Amino acid sequence: MDFAGKVAIVTGAGKGIGRSIAEGLAAHGAAVVVNNRSRDGADSAGEVAAAIEEGGGIAVAERSSVEAPGAADALVSAAIRAFGRLDLVVANAAVTDRATFGRVDMDSFHHVMDVDFFAPVALTKSALPELKANSGRLLYVTSVAGFYGEYGVSSYAAAKGALSAFARTLALELDRDRVKVNLLSPFAATQMTDGFVTPNQGRLLAPGLVAPAALWLLGPDVSVSGATIVAAANRFRALVTGETVGVGFPGIDPVDPDQLGALSDAVFALDGWHPHADGYASFSDLMASVPVTGEPSS
Repeated sequence: MDFAGKVAIVTGAGKGIGRSIAEGLAAHGAAVVVNNRSRDGADSAGEVAAAIEEGGGIAVAERSSVEAPGAADALVSAAIRAFGRLDLVVANAAVTDRATFGRVDMDSFHHVMDVDFFAPVALTKSALPELKANSGRLLYVTSVAGFYGEYGVSSYAAAKGALSAFARTLALELDRDRVKVNLLSPFAATQMTDGFVTPNQGRLLAPGLVAPAALWLLGPDVSVSGATIVAAANRFRALVTGETVGVGFPGIDPVDPDQLGALSDAVFALDGWHPHADGYASFSDLMASVPVTGEPSS
C-alpha cells in the first residue's frame, strides 16, 4: 500500500483507533493532519504528530474540537496550508453517552449527534472540492450499534446509523467523481470501552488490529464504495443489509391485519433474503413481486 504524495485528515487521532490509522497512513507515505482536541492540558494531537515525525513520517497537529463552529474549514485549511492538497478524510472522532433513553439528558443527546454525525457531515462538505479534484477517499468510522441497535446508547446508535446512511448515499452521488466512500465498524479496546472488556479481550482488541481495514478502504486500488467492513482482532467481515422475500396478497384492497399476522413467520423467513444496491432498487424489486392474481405468495 503506497500513499506517497497523498494528504490525509484523521479526526480523533490522538489515541486509539484514530491514532493507529494516522500512524498507518504515515508509515505508508501519506502526510497526515492529526486532529484531536486539547483537553486538561494534554496535547495528544501534538504528541502523535511528533511521534510520526520522529519515526520518519510527515504530520502536523490540528487541535479543533470537531463539533465547534468553523472546525471543518480549519481542518481542511490546515491540510492545504501544510501540504497543498487533500486526498483522504477519516472521520473517526466520536463520543458516547451511556444511558437508557428514558434517562437521557437531551442536551447530551444533541452533543453526541453533533460530534458523531453533524461534525463528519460538516467536514465532508468542506473537504468535498479537494476530494473531487483528487479522486479522493472518505472513510467514516461507524458502529454496528447504528445498524442493529444497542441497549443504553440511543444517541450514539442514532448518530452512527445516520452517519452510515449518509455515507452510503454519498457513495452513490460521488461515483461519477471517482471518490470512494466507505465505512469501518470496529471493535477495539479504547477509552470508550473502558470497563466493558476484560484485560485478555483488550489484548485481542488492540486498535492496531483494525487499522489494516481502514488503510485498504482508503487505498488507491479499493474497488468498493458504500461498503461497511466490521473489524476486530484481525477478523474482517462485510456488513450487508437486505430484505426477505416476504409475502404478497393479490388485489388493491387493504389486507386484514389478522391475515398478515397469520403469515408473519413468512415475512421474517430468511430463505431467499437478498441485498439491494440502493433505495430505488429495493422499491423496484418490491413492485416487481406484487402479485396480480392468485393466492398469497411467499
